[in-house]
Amino acid sequence: MPTTDAPASKSSTYWRWAIAAGVPVAWYLLSRRRPADDERTDFDGFLKVVEPVGSTGGQPEPGRSSGTIDAFFKDAGEQVDTRNPLDFNSFLLSNASSAPAKSGQKPSGAKQPASAPERKGPSADMKPVLVLYGTEYGFSKEIAEKLCSMLSACGGVWPQLENMADHPSGYDFSKVQVALVACSTQGDGVPPTEAREFCEWLFAGKAGSLAHLKFAVCALGDKSYTHFCRCGKQLDAALEGAGAQRLVERAEVNKEDWPVVDAWLGAVVAAVKELPLKSFAELGLAVSGVADADKASGPKKWGKSRPYTASVLALEGLCTLSGADDKNTVRMELDLGDSGITYLPGDALGIYPTNDSKAVEELLAVMGASPSEQVAVPSWHYEEGSRAGMQLSEALTKCYDLRSPKPELVKLLVAALEAAHPPTANGNGTTAAPSPYEQLRGALADASALEAYLAPRHVVDVLQDAVPVKLSTAQVLSCLRQLQPRLYSISSSPLEDPRRVQVTVAEVKYASLGKDRIGVCSTMLSERLQVGSRLPVYVHKNPDFRLPASPATPIIMVGPGTGLAPFRSFVMERLLAAAAQAGGGGACADQPGRMVLYFGCRRRDQDYLYGKLLEGWSAEGKITLYTAFSREQKQKVYVQNRLAESAELVWELLQQGAHFYVCGDAGSMAGAVEAALLALIAERQGGGPEGAQAYLQALSDAGRYQRDVWY
Repeated sequence: MPTTDAPASKSSTYWRWAIAAGVPVAWYLLSRRRPADDERTDFDGFLKVVEPVGSTGGQPEPGRSSGTIDAFFKDAGEQVDTRNPLDFNSFLLSNASSAPAKSGQKPSGAKQPASAPERKGPSADMKPVLVLYGTEYGFSKEIAEKLCSMLSACGGVWPQLENMADHPSGYDFSKVQVALVACSTQGDGVPPTEAREFCEWLFAGKAGSLAHLKFAVCALGDKSYTHFCRCGKQLDAALEGAGAQRLVERAEVNKEDWPVVDAWLGAVVAAVKELPLKSFAELGLAVSGVADADKASGPKKWGKSRPYTASVLALEGLCTLSGADDKNTVRMELDLGDSGITYLPGDALGIYPTNDSKAVEELLAVMGASPSEQVAVPSWHYEEGSRAGMQLSEALTKCYDLRSPKPELVKLLVAALEAAHPPTANGNGTTAAPSPYEQLRGALADASALEAYLAPRHVVDVLQDAVPVKLSTAQVLSCLRQLQPRLYSISSSPLEDPRRVQVTVAEVKYASLGKDRIGVCSTMLSERLQVGSRLPVYVHKNPDFRLPASPATPIIMVGPGTGLAPFRSFVMERLLAAAAQAGGGGACADQPGRMVLYFGCRRRDQDYLYGKLLEGWSAEGKITLYTAFSREQKQKVYVQNRLAESAELVWELLQQGAHFYVCGDAGSMAGAVEAALLALIAERQGGGPEGAQAYLQALSDAGRYQRDVWY
């Protein structure tokens, strides 16, 4: 379900140019000041502990208070998406006060929130160009918005920004001359969740002939996955297959490789300038209302861009804690009320978290900024358009990621340090500079050095490394990523109560740079929420992780730890459906097929999640249960070991058409389980490793081998 964070590769030449550019650096950075997180592409977050689907939070502490968290979660019931692409002039206006601060100078933050003026509509003689994006975490949108700014600066061109998510039934390309597309690939080769319907429409050839169309595609992906940039490649092929003519070569961007992106943007803009495009008038298109197209096409239903504010009905700790370092797991139940939100087993719940108040206070202190300073609501935040602005403390609490700074923050700090303390030549020909400069400048040596520097650091750590230099509030905010919702596998069945939803969340705690770190969302749930608290949520559909259409089909489920969450939902769904059918006089032949579950944890008396429930199902013959308690014996035992021990049963069920599911850690568990599965297939089918791999691929192609894993 979740996708991984990943590195932003940049060449040393690119970095040298960026540092030498001085003032142009600020323009370049601020021109793309929106956070970039598509496909979880920020590499520093990739190396940190991330909170995936099914990861969870701890047991409520006695007497804890919800603090002010509910004040941050205002009802989003009437919100609509009103965002517009920024043109070049808007960029200049909105960043007029963002010049680098001098050493020791306090930020000059504006008293009122800075916001770009509404973009006026096009004139009839302007030439429309479609800029289309599909995004999971915002990086594709950032690229699309930057492209709009660059095209607007050309003069005479009107870039129309469109989100694939707003066009699930397709798009009318009949009057479109140029389509410029930026699209990510979610996980292992699928389209972004909200763009999926549009992509499937285009892949199916339903757009008709596009022989009149020029196009260019920027495909975003992650090379750690097998199907790198698959969705972008498919979009490229679909457009070409419909007769459209390629304007420039497709860009394939690994993670957050801005040099590749910028090269594509430059080539696209140059190519568009040379096209003999027709104007709105020549195309017979009206210009009235065009500037409000984004408002008109905003989300009409609950979703990521318009979360529903749900109430917490229950919080239950699931672990027995024996020490201060133990991490808990909590079951949280939420009330969806009359929202009409629906879900299926296999889906995830997206939860918008808030940053811990201590982290916000620490950052404000290092910035030297006032908590009450007014700032604009970020364009990507779900409250954008519903209010003029907010206090800086609130923005840092619920809008920005304080853990994963952009590389641009290092570049700005190095430029500021150089301006305040110019390096001086030594007798040996080298330069002398303050230690903060040396450390930060060293981080810009190449991509690997930058990755190593940023990986363990939060935003406040990077700013502390550059003391006494301070940046303005606008500069700091431009280098922060958006605070992303966390996805957790739903662990309940809608057949039990469609108005309620449950998740199982494991607390995340770790150490870095000698400091204790906490998971943003998991600890919010475990330490700052209580029954009655309200928080913004939405359902993240996961159509690639579903029960078989027939309840009689056997299922094999491997889910250690919180990987158990969706399988609790699977089993409950089947049992409740069978009970409802029996109550209605259904035939016994439609009772659930065999359900085999492999669960693992450290100790049965410590973190055996839903242990009594699982043991009860097993005792009643409703499931076949295999457990692996890794710390209860001298030699550690894991779910892959139990899978190998029961190989005959697994093979027998596969021969009967069973579906095989894996949920949990992709780093070690999922690979070990797949290796055990391939081994048992090879042993029983013959054909060696290649034959086993072909067999497993056939299962995957048929939807019988499904994985919901995360790094």
